[in-house]
Amino acid sequence: MAFKLACGQFTPTSGDLAANTQIMEEQMASAAEKGAEIIVFPELALSGYLPPEEIAPLAVSIDGAEVTRLRQAAREAGIAIAFGFAEAASDGHTYNSMAYFDAGGRLLHTYHKVHLWDSEKQWAAPGDGISAFDTGRARAGMWICYDTRFPEMGRLLAVDGATLALVATAWLGPADEWELGVRARAMDNGLYVAAGALQGNYGPYRFHGASLIVDPHGQVLAQAAEGTDEVIVAEYDRSVVDEFRQRVPLLEHRRLDTYGPLLRPATW
Repeated sequence: MAFKLACGQFTPTSGDLAANTQIMEEQMASAAEKGAEIIVFPELALSGYLPPEEIAPLAVSIDGAEVTRLRQAAREAGIAIAFGFAEAASDGHTYNSMAYFDAGGRLLHTYHKVHLWDSEKQWAAPGDGISAFDTGRARAGMWICYDTRFPEMGRLLAVDGATLALVATAWLGPADEWELGVRARAMDNGLYVAAGALQGNYGPYRFHGASLIVDPHGQVLAQAAEGTDEVIVAEYDRSVVDEFRQRVPLLEHRRLDTYGPLLRPATW
Protein backbone atom coordinates (compact mmCIF):
# COMPACT_ATOMS: atom_id res chain seq x y z
CA MET A 1 0.00 0.00 0.00
CA ALA A 2 1.31 3.43 -0.93
CA PHE A 3 -0.06 6.91 -0.27
CA LYS A 4 1.16 10.46 0.21
CA LEU A 5 2.03 12.08 3.54
CA ALA A 6 2.37 15.81 4.19
CA CYS A 7 3.76 18.09 6.87
CA GLY A 8 2.48 21.62 7.40
CA GLN A 9 5.04 24.11 8.68
CA PHE A 10 4.45 27.72 9.72
CA THR A 11 5.32 30.53 12.09
CA PRO A 12 2.31 30.92 14.39
CA THR A 13 0.70 34.10 15.56
CA SER A 14 1.41 33.50 19.23
CA GLY A 15 -1.74 33.23 21.31
CA ASP A 16 -4.09 33.69 18.37
CA LEU A 17 -5.96 30.39 18.00
CA ALA A 18 -8.19 31.67 15.20
CA ALA A 19 -5.32 32.92 13.05
CA ASN A 20 -3.34 29.71 13.47
CA THR A 21 -6.39 27.60 12.71
CA GLN A 22 -6.81 29.57 9.47
CA ILE A 23 -3.24 28.78 8.42
CA MET A 24 -3.76 25.10 9.17
CA GLU A 25 -6.96 25.06 7.11
CA GLU A 26 -5.13 26.59 4.16
CA GLN A 27 -2.27 24.11 4.45
CA MET A 28 -4.73 21.20 4.68
CA ALA A 29 -6.31 22.29 1.43
CA SER A 30 -2.89 22.67 -0.21
CA ALA A 31 -1.78 19.21 0.93
CA ALA A 32 -5.01 17.65 -0.32
CA GLU A 33 -4.52 19.31 -3.72
CA LYS A 34 -1.09 17.66 -3.85
CA GLY A 35 -2.68 14.28 -3.24
CA ALA A 36 -1.72 13.84 0.41
CA GLU A 37 -4.00 11.73 2.60
CA ILE A 38 -2.49 12.69 5.98
CA ILE A 39 -0.97 15.99 7.12
CA VAL A 40 1.05 16.51 10.31
CA PHE A 41 1.25 19.90 12.03
CA PRO A 42 3.72 21.12 14.70
CA GLU A 43 3.67 20.99 18.47
CA LEU A 44 1.22 23.47 20.02
CA ALA A 45 0.20 24.53 16.52
CA LEU A 46 -3.05 26.10 17.69
CA SER A 47 -1.54 28.49 20.22
CA GLY A 48 2.16 28.64 19.47
CA TYR A 49 4.78 27.60 22.03
CA LEU A 50 4.47 30.07 24.93
CA PRO A 51 5.63 30.55 28.53
CA PRO A 52 3.58 28.59 31.09
CA GLU A 53 1.56 31.57 32.33
CA GLU A 54 0.51 32.40 28.76
CA ILE A 55 -0.22 28.97 27.38
CA ALA A 56 -2.27 27.53 30.24
CA PRO A 57 -5.26 29.87 29.59
CA LEU A 58 -5.22 28.88 25.90
CA ALA A 59 -5.81 25.17 26.51
CA VAL A 60 -8.87 23.87 24.67
CA SER A 61 -10.93 20.71 24.89
CA ILE A 62 -10.90 18.05 22.22
CA ASP A 63 -14.46 19.03 21.29
CA GLY A 64 -13.92 22.78 21.62
CA ALA A 65 -14.62 25.32 18.89
CA GLU A 66 -11.12 25.46 17.39
CA VAL A 67 -10.69 21.69 17.24
CA THR A 68 -14.19 21.31 15.82
CA ARG A 69 -13.29 23.83 13.13
CA LEU A 70 -10.21 21.77 12.20
CA ARG A 71 -12.26 18.59 12.10
CA GLN A 72 -14.70 20.20 9.72
CA ALA A 73 -11.88 21.52 7.54
CA ALA A 74 -10.34 18.04 7.39
CA ARG A 75 -13.67 16.61 6.30
CA GLU A 76 -14.13 19.29 3.64
CA ALA A 77 -10.59 18.80 2.29
CA GLY A 78 -10.82 15.02 2.52
CA ILE A 79 -7.55 14.70 4.46
CA ALA A 80 -6.61 13.22 7.84
CA ILE A 81 -4.82 15.54 10.28
CA ALA A 82 -2.47 15.18 13.24
CA PHE A 83 -1.67 18.33 15.21
CA GLY A 84 -0.31 19.53 18.52
CA PHE A 85 -2.27 21.64 21.01
CA ALA A 86 -2.63 22.46 24.68
CA GLU A 87 -5.49 20.24 25.80
CA ALA A 88 -7.88 20.92 28.66
CA ALA A 89 -8.79 17.28 29.16
CA SER A 90 -11.93 15.79 30.64
CA ASP A 91 -9.90 14.30 33.52
CA GLY A 92 -9.17 17.81 34.82
CA HIS A 93 -5.55 17.89 33.65
CA THR A 94 -3.93 20.02 30.99
CA TYR A 95 -1.70 18.15 28.52
CA ASN A 96 0.72 18.90 25.74
CA SER A 97 -1.22 16.79 23.25
CA MET A 98 -1.50 15.53 19.70
CA ALA A 99 -4.80 14.53 18.15
CA TYR A 100 -5.47 12.54 15.01
CA PHE A 101 -8.68 12.98 13.04
CA ASP A 102 -9.40 10.94 9.94
CA ALA A 103 -10.61 12.40 6.66
CA GLY A 104 -14.18 12.05 7.87
CA GLY A 105 -13.44 14.23 10.90
CA ARG A 106 -13.55 11.34 13.38
CA LEU A 107 -11.16 11.34 16.35
CA LEU A 108 -9.06 8.17 16.17
CA HIS A 109 -6.33 8.85 18.72
CA THR A 110 -5.02 11.34 21.27
CA TYR A 111 -1.47 11.31 22.63
CA HIS A 112 -0.25 13.15 25.74
CA LYS A 113 3.42 14.09 25.71
CA VAL A 114 5.31 11.71 27.99
CA HIS A 115 8.65 13.53 28.35
CA LEU A 116 8.02 17.14 29.35
CA TRP A 117 10.75 19.68 28.69
CA ASP A 118 11.78 22.32 31.21
CA SER A 119 8.93 24.79 31.91
CA GLU A 120 6.30 22.53 30.34
CA LYS A 121 6.10 20.85 33.74
CA GLN A 122 4.59 24.08 35.08
CA TRP A 123 1.47 23.85 32.93
CA ALA A 124 1.17 20.29 31.58
CA ALA A 125 0.71 16.91 33.21
CA PRO A 126 2.84 14.11 31.71
CA GLY A 127 1.24 11.40 29.65
CA ASP A 128 1.44 7.85 30.91
CA GLY A 129 2.15 5.89 27.75
CA ILE A 130 2.36 5.60 24.00
CA SER A 131 0.52 3.24 21.67
CA ALA A 132 -0.18 2.65 17.99
CA PHE A 133 -3.54 2.93 16.26
CA ASP A 134 -4.98 2.09 12.86
CA THR A 135 -5.46 5.01 10.49
CA GLY A 136 -7.05 2.88 7.78
CA ARG A 137 -3.98 3.41 5.59
CA ALA A 138 -1.21 2.41 7.99
CA ARG A 139 -0.78 1.55 11.64
CA ALA A 140 0.68 4.68 13.20
CA GLY A 141 1.66 6.34 16.44
CA MET A 142 2.50 9.85 17.60
CA TRP A 143 5.07 11.53 19.81
CA ILE A 144 6.05 15.13 20.53
CA CYS A 145 9.36 17.02 20.37
CA TYR A 146 11.57 16.05 23.36
CA ASP A 147 10.17 12.51 23.08
CA THR A 148 12.30 12.21 19.93
CA ARG A 149 15.43 12.03 22.07
CA PHE A 150 14.19 8.82 23.74
CA PRO A 151 14.75 5.75 21.52
CA GLU A 152 12.18 3.86 23.56
CA MET A 153 9.33 5.86 22.02
CA GLY A 154 9.86 4.68 18.47
CA ARG A 155 10.56 1.14 19.64
CA LEU A 156 7.35 0.98 21.68
CA LEU A 157 5.38 2.00 18.60
CA ALA A 158 7.20 -0.49 16.38
CA VAL A 159 6.53 -3.44 18.68
CA ASP A 160 2.89 -2.31 18.77
CA GLY A 161 2.75 -2.77 15.02
CA ALA A 162 3.35 0.79 13.83
CA THR A 163 4.99 1.40 10.45
CA LEU A 164 4.50 5.17 10.59
CA ALA A 165 5.25 7.79 13.25
CA LEU A 166 3.61 11.22 13.19
CA VAL A 167 5.70 13.72 15.14
CA ALA A 168 5.12 17.33 16.17
CA THR A 169 7.81 19.64 17.49
CA ALA A 170 8.80 23.14 18.57
CA TRP A 171 12.49 22.26 18.68
CA LEU A 172 14.64 24.40 20.97
CA GLY A 173 17.89 22.50 20.47
CA PRO A 174 20.26 22.54 17.50
CA ALA A 175 18.60 21.86 14.15
CA ASP A 176 21.13 19.12 13.34
CA GLU A 177 20.12 17.20 16.44
CA TRP A 178 16.45 17.40 15.45
CA GLU A 179 17.10 15.96 12.00
CA LEU A 180 19.44 13.30 13.36
CA GLY A 181 16.91 12.25 16.00
CA VAL A 182 14.10 11.87 13.46
CA ARG A 183 16.27 9.92 11.04
CA ALA A 184 17.64 7.68 13.78
CA ARG A 185 14.20 6.79 15.15
CA ALA A 186 13.12 5.87 11.62
CA MET A 187 16.11 3.61 10.98
CA ASP A 188 16.11 2.16 14.52
CA ASN A 189 12.67 0.71 13.92
CA GLY A 190 12.06 0.50 10.18
CA LEU A 191 9.45 3.26 10.33
CA TYR A 192 8.39 6.14 8.17
CA VAL A 193 8.45 9.35 10.21
CA ALA A 194 6.55 12.50 9.20
CA ALA A 195 7.58 15.36 11.47
CA GLY A 196 6.09 18.88 11.54
CA ALA A 197 8.21 21.64 13.06
CA LEU A 198 7.06 25.01 14.46
CA GLN A 199 8.97 28.02 13.15
CA GLY A 200 9.93 31.47 14.39
CA ASN A 201 10.55 32.66 17.92
CA TYR A 202 8.58 34.02 20.86
CA GLY A 203 9.92 35.59 24.05
CA PRO A 204 12.71 33.35 25.36
CA TYR A 205 11.99 30.64 22.78
CA ARG A 206 13.66 30.35 19.39
CA PHE A 207 12.74 27.32 17.30
CA HIS A 208 15.20 25.40 15.17
CA GLY A 209 14.95 22.75 12.51
CA ALA A 210 12.54 22.16 9.67
CA SER A 211 9.74 19.72 8.93
CA LEU A 212 10.83 16.51 7.24
CA ILE A 213 9.58 13.12 6.08
CA VAL A 214 11.95 10.18 6.45
CA ASP A 215 11.81 6.58 5.21
CA PRO A 216 12.77 3.40 7.13
CA HIS A 217 16.37 3.69 5.89
CA GLY A 218 16.67 7.07 7.59
CA GLN A 219 16.71 8.80 4.21
CA VAL A 220 15.07 12.23 3.97
CA LEU A 221 12.32 12.10 1.34
CA ALA A 222 11.16 15.70 1.73
CA GLN A 223 12.31 18.62 3.86
CA ALA A 224 11.08 22.17 4.28
CA ALA A 225 13.34 25.20 4.39
CA GLU A 226 13.80 26.51 7.91
CA GLY A 227 11.87 29.70 8.61
CA THR A 228 9.27 29.25 5.87
CA ASP A 229 5.55 28.60 5.81
CA GLU A 230 5.13 25.62 3.51
CA VAL A 231 3.73 22.14 2.95
CA ILE A 232 5.97 19.21 2.05
CA VAL A 233 4.76 15.91 0.60
CA ALA A 234 6.33 12.46 0.21
CA GLU A 235 5.16 8.92 -0.39
CA TYR A 236 4.68 6.21 2.23
CA ASP A 237 5.14 2.74 0.74
CA ARG A 238 4.48 -0.25 2.98
CA SER A 239 6.66 -2.48 0.80
CA VAL A 240 9.69 -0.36 1.77
CA VAL A 241 8.97 -1.09 5.44
CA ASP A 242 8.61 -4.81 4.77
CA GLU A 243 11.78 -5.01 2.69
CA PHE A 244 13.80 -3.12 5.31
CA ARG A 245 12.53 -5.23 8.19
CA GLN A 246 13.23 -8.42 6.26
CA ARG A 247 16.79 -7.33 5.47
CA VAL A 248 17.46 -5.93 8.96
CA PRO A 249 15.11 -7.79 11.37
CA LEU A 250 15.81 -5.56 14.36
CA LEU A 251 12.58 -6.36 16.17
CA GLU A 252 13.19 -10.10 15.89
CA HIS A 253 16.83 -9.88 16.93
CA ARG A 254 16.22 -8.00 20.16
CA ARG A 255 17.75 -9.66 23.24
CA LEU A 256 14.96 -9.12 25.74
CA ASP A 257 16.82 -11.22 28.31
CA THR A 258 19.56 -8.58 28.48
CA TYR A 259 17.49 -5.41 28.71
CA GLY A 260 16.47 -5.53 32.37
CA PRO A 261 18.85 -2.73 33.44
CA LEU A 262 16.94 -0.33 31.20
CA LEU A 263 14.15 -0.37 33.79
CA ARG A 264 16.47 0.81 36.57
CA PRO A 265 17.37 4.46 37.27
CA ALA A 266 20.69 5.65 35.88
CA THR A 267 23.51 5.73 38.43
CA TRP A 268 25.60 8.60 37.07
